[in-house]
Amino acid sequence: MASPQSTLSSADGGGAPRGRLGAALGALLPVSGPARWLAAAQLAGSVGAGLYLAGAPVYFLRAGDLTVGQVGAGLSAAALAGIAASVPAGRMADRYGARRMSVVFVLLQALFVLLLLAADRFWLFVPLVALVAVAEQSWDVSRDGMIAAAVTGSDRVRVSAYLRSVFNAGFALGTLAAGLVLAVDSPAAYLGMLAAVAACWVAVAGLYLLLPAWPRPAPTDGARERVRPLADLPYLLVAQVSCLTRIGETILLVGLPLWIVSATDAPRPLAAWLTGINTVLVVLLQVRVSRAGDTIPSAARLQRFAFLLLAAACPVAALTGRLPAAPAIAVLVLVAVLLTFAELGGETARWTMQFGLAPERAQARYAGVFRLGQAVPAVAGPALVTGLTGGLGAAGWLVLALIPLAGAALSGPVVAWARRTRPEPAPS
Repeated sequence: MASPQSTLSSADGGGAPRGRLGAALGALLPVSGPARWLAAAQLAGSVGAGLYLAGAPVYFLRAGDLTVGQVGAGLSAAALAGIAASVPAGRMADRYGARRMSVVFVLLQALFVLLLLAADRFWLFVPLVALVAVAEQSWDVSRDGMIAAAVTGSDRVRVSAYLRSVFNAGFALGTLAAGLVLAVDSPAAYLGMLAAVAACWVAVAGLYLLLPAWPRPAPTDGARERVRPLADLPYLLVAQVSCLTRIGETILLVGLPLWIVSATDAPRPLAAWLTGINTVLVVLLQVRVSRAGDTIPSAARLQRFAFLLLAAACPVAALTGRLPAAPAIAVLVLVAVLLTFAELGGETARWTMQFGLAPERAQARYAGVFRLGQAVPAVAGPALVTGLTGGLGAAGWLVLALIPLAGAALSGPVVAWARRTRPEPAPS
């Protein structure tokens, strides 16, 4: 297996000088050895995810006797089931091996997607879509365990950043393909879409089998009994605070589109354009931003900055309700950029906290527990964002800004507490 240094060596330069755009695009293919296979699997998986998330909700309405409300309720229940599955998934990945469980979970996800062809009634739809979400979340946790096994230290953050850039690129391709399926809007097209999704995820499993079966870290005497991530209150609090930055994604994908349509003179297609700006920036800049937060102290500073960017974006968005179309477009683009840079910094800090504050022998278990922090932004976030901005208008944006401000205030103290309570020294 390549060393962590050689795995990432080509990301840091060497060879002939390149222009800025060339350097940014080249950063998408910098890895070698195991990290390259992880990136290839991420690309295949993200194309499938884009197809599924963009096309499946419409399929559920077309193929079965389901209402919009039932589809929404089923997807919310599935999100909760997926988050709940992250903890046992982490235990299984640590016990049986992260690569093995990643293969199992992604194959199960492919199988459950095909079973959705039978989800023509609500009582069938809910459990099947929940199984897809459970397998997906379990796969994510196991993949974090593979990253921890493949590389060490700050290189875990760098590899995570590469994988996220690749994910956004593949996800965009998948959503474009889903758009073609929706344009055709036929049973055969939807059948082909779900088959393609399953094929993408089967391909992921095949690529994972090309990776080495890394040995699990040997526990020290009595270590097995002491690893209890659910009892690690400082770590749990860090997870809750760190994942709060993900409310920015809800603002971008849910809050801004509804605000644009209901309260501004900006053209409606701007909502999709803002998402495109976000995708491009994440693809090009996530790796670069990851270098600014590869230690716990630097990640804590980056996280506070991300929260402040989120807080600043909210009142700026509120201004657009009183602006003519042209300046409203310019200001909304600025809001999207602020939200994107908050996302870039927040994700970097989250990876560093997750890996750096967890014991080496239990990375997957701690990764599963860390994902419990996603419950608030994933479940309560959409209702909170739409309720405040839709119900209170411009004033709601100001109230919404209090959430990231609270995150900025809590970030430093909870991270400092977690560092003091580590049985193993946290990287500094």
